[in-house]
Amino acid sequence: MKILVFNCGSSSLKFELIEIRDGAAGRDRLARGVFQEIGPRAHATMESADGRKCDAAAPVGSHREAAIRALEWLAGDAATPRPDAIAHRIVHGGASVSAPTLANDAVIAELEAAARFAPLHNPPAIETLKAVREKFPGAPSVIVADTAFHQTLPPHAREYAIPRAIAARHGIRRFGFHGVGHSWMLERYAEIVQRPPASLDLITLQLGAGCSIAAIQAGRSIDTSMGLTPLEGLMMATRSGDLDPAIVSYLATAERISAADVERILNYESGLRGVSQLSDDMRELERAAPSHPDAALAIAMFRYRARKYIGAYMAALGRADAIIFGGGIGENSAAIRARICAGLETFGIAFDAARNQAASGREARFSADGAATELWVVPLDEEFQIARATARLLRGEAPR
Repeated sequence: MKILVFNCGSSSLKFELIEIRDGAAGRDRLARGVFQEIGPRAHATMESADGRKCDAAAPVGSHREAAIRALEWLAGDAATPRPDAIAHRIVHGGASVSAPTLANDAVIAELEAAARFAPLHNPPAIETLKAVREKFPGAPSVIVADTAFHQTLPPHAREYAIPRAIAARHGIRRFGFHGVGHSWMLERYAEIVQRPPASLDLITLQLGAGCSIAAIQAGRSIDTSMGLTPLEGLMMATRSGDLDPAIVSYLATAERISAADVERILNYESGLRGVSQLSDDMRELERAAPSHPDAALAIAMFRYRARKYIGAYMAALGRADAIIFGGGIGENSAAIRARICAGLETFGIAFDAARNQAASGREARFSADGAATELWVVPLDEEFQIARATARLLRGEAPR
């Protein structure tokens, strides 16, 4: 089964044509590409099935236009087969999209309603979905929502401690995000250790520009750091993560700005960038830290927040088979992994320094021999995870 996957960011669009084989376990990558900085400065990098490459400026005004450009490029390559299905990653699936779902007018309406909680991500993804449906009216379009993996949160972890009537009236609850990444780490680790996902208790960390952590018990998400929106939880590249909610009204009054302006500061001017006053790139901060106190503070805060959540989730789970790191920082920074894991021997967590160094950028265990909790790097493969979830749906298999 050949599945064309679209993965929308707020200013980017990735696409990949994947052939799923061997019961959704194996795959061949037939073509791929990405549009970065969508707008007048957009740049496209694409590679087709026959090895033909395109790497050039490609100004596009919208995600919809980028998707159409991608489809035209794929159609122009005789070696690239026509997809059997189209899959779309949607950041916020709302309360109704709790598993991979065939797109129809009712489902799209649900996604549009959920856009109020993800205004930067849902609208461009929905426009991409609509554009592709017009081009491939006969091919099934499948929605894979980032929030779906966390629909299993129990009520005590899902609900906020606000009046129930207000929460119900406005649909306020914890949804969680990065579900595609967390489910990939769960399923890939299950394949590595040859155990059913439902037999595993894990803590998974997706550490990149956006950061989140999940507690997975018996293969189901029981808690996660992001909430109603992706702003809650860990410290991130430009997002503050957890803070006293009174800060919003205090800053709005003290700075004489709107609540929306405060939210903008918390989303785009905070986190690593705001604390370091230097950069939101962890690599740059690590280089600068020895002589830049604010860069060192940003790294210390980032590491501390992650350690706090690991401790909390060890308490929630009681034990963990493994702690798994994914995402740009989690996969590539041995120093950050070491800073997060150091001193957690009480929880059965101990890392091997040489293995940790060797694990960067590749799939590998880096825990010390004899440690009760394994430590792993599992590089993310969201497009493949979306494709195989789509294949399972279309084959009538139960979602995992």
